[in-house]
Amino acid sequence: MDILNWLYLVKNKFTRTTIENPATDLVVLGADVSFQKRGDKYQNYAIPAQDFCASCIASNTAFYTMRASSAYVEVSTQRGIIEVIDMGTDPAYAPLRSFNSSYQFVIDNPALNLTPPNRDNIYVQYSVYYSQGVDDNAIPYLISTGFNPGLEFNLYNANPALDDTGNWQGSLYIYYELYEI
Repeated sequence: MDILNWLYLVKNKFTRTTIENPATDLVVLGADVSFQKRGDKYQNYAIPAQDFCASCIASNTAFYTMRASSAYVEVSTQRGIIEVIDMGTDPAYAPLRSFNSSYQFVIDNPALNLTPPNRDNIYVQYSVYYSQGVDDNAIPYLISTGFNPGLEFNLYNANPALDDTGNWQGSLYIYYELYEI
């Protein structure tokens, strides 16, 4: 679509600010092609709005790994999954039952402005998934506790049962959404 087509659409108010039907509404996409059909090397395509939105979310999601001993992970995407490895290898990284101790760590995205005046503009959402190991009775409870230098978290064991030597031997994953609004 060339610039004259865009000007025509805008001038005649053929613009929208919302998507009415994500399955049928189309978005124009100019994609770089390996062969040159025109002077600008872009080919126009139409893509359903729901597919366009889904592909944007997928391209801004990543998988990260954090060793329990480091207690810090740097991320560069708005969404992601963090696998925490080596949780049960040292008592310092294995929270005790009934919220008696915690494991503290930081998720940091240096691109975000986390200064005190801007903290109200930071959107945070997170959830935890834990697949227990054999002889493992840990029940993770995760809470955000502040900013330092990134987003600070404390992980607790919510299970009131007796501590088990097999606790935290399972697989721990944290899903996050962290971005500026």
